[in-house]
Amino acid sequence: MVQKYTLVSLMTPIGVVAINRRKKPFRGMWNLIGGKVEPDETNLAGAARETYEEAGVRLPEYRFTDLGVLDWFVDDELVGLIYLYTAKIGDELGLPRNTREGILAALDPEWLSAPNNMGAVPDVREVLPHMMTGKTGQHLEARYAGDELISVHALN
Repeated sequence: MVQKYTLVSLMTPIGVVAINRRKKPFRGMWNLIGGKVEPDETNLAGAARETYEEAGVRLPEYRFTDLGVLDWFVDDELVGLIYLYTAKIGDELGLPRNTREGILAALDPEWLSAPNNMGAVPDVREVLPHMMTGKTGQHLEARYAGDELISVHALN
């Protein structure tokens, strides 16, 4: 069964909110806000819930912009659909700060997505530039061989 996920580029006046993960997968690496969509919720509701759970900010659904979807393949098998969103907030989070999920900070998107940034989750380095365009209706594809990222590219 294909799992649904969300990924949110939560923008503050000083950068995109990222979390240095406390747990697997990608423990100790910077990732964007997001996670699994629960069976009883819409993709957008999942994005809003994950934003609250991970960043501690409750945003109404109308504050999110739906950017599109990322098809996630591992060893040529579709394992997930990652719904991409962006939202803007002020500086109310008081970043950086420690949370149960990890260290939350607002980071420069160019730094986070730099190809040689070994501290960022590999697909975030590739997907974030697409998200930063703000373009809606995007359809991306990420291919992994095991745990190694092979490629991320736009299908449209």
